[in-house]
Amino acid sequence: MYGSLDDKALWASVMEGDKDALAFIYNTYFPSLYRYGMKLCPDSNLVKDSIHDLFTGIWLSRERLSATDSIRFYLLASLKRRISRQQGLLNRWADQSVAMPFAGSHEEVLIGEQTDKERKEKLEKVINGLPRRQREILYLRYYEGLDTQETAAIMSLSVSSAYVLLSKALNYLKQHSDKLICLLPGAAGSALLFLTYSLLRG
Repeated sequence: MYGSLDDKALWASVMEGDKDALAFIYNTYFPSLYRYGMKLCPDSNLVKDSIHDLFTGIWLSRERLSATDSIRFYLLASLKRRISRQQGLLNRWADQSVAMPFAGSHEEVLIGEQTDKERKEKLEKVINGLPRRQREILYLRYYEGLDTQETAAIMSLSVSSAYVLLSKALNYLKQHSDKLICLLPGAAGSALLFLTYSLLRG
């Protein structure tokens, strides 16, 4: 039922008080929200609590919600603001030099079901060569599928700055595309494989 609705209609159902519509949204987007939250703050309990609080807030303020045609964008942006307020991450991002590893399920998406430790470490080394903000913009743009304007809004950037940041990240990956291809397994559906292929064609 809900799967056949577009985002605007599904969100309208929540605004009208449909608990099942909100439950459908929660079940649909929880994995993406949790992965993204863990990149902002590697505290599983805090991330889960933030997601829970986010949906509780949506329900309690449902009559005051604004319409949206992109639920994914709304949720990711809201979660980042919530976690940033709690942990002060927003002001620390630019100054932190410690590499943020690709963790858990997202890394499994990037390298498929590859369990070879050496290959995984080499891939991490290539990806971790990117500054934190460049990794975030690649994640939002290509993994979550947000457009550049939505990505810019989540990252508190102007659209032009987002294009510049994205261009730097893509140039880095293009320069290292030979290493990435050598490390990738045969998972044709991998986001990284698709991105590398696109870069080579460009």
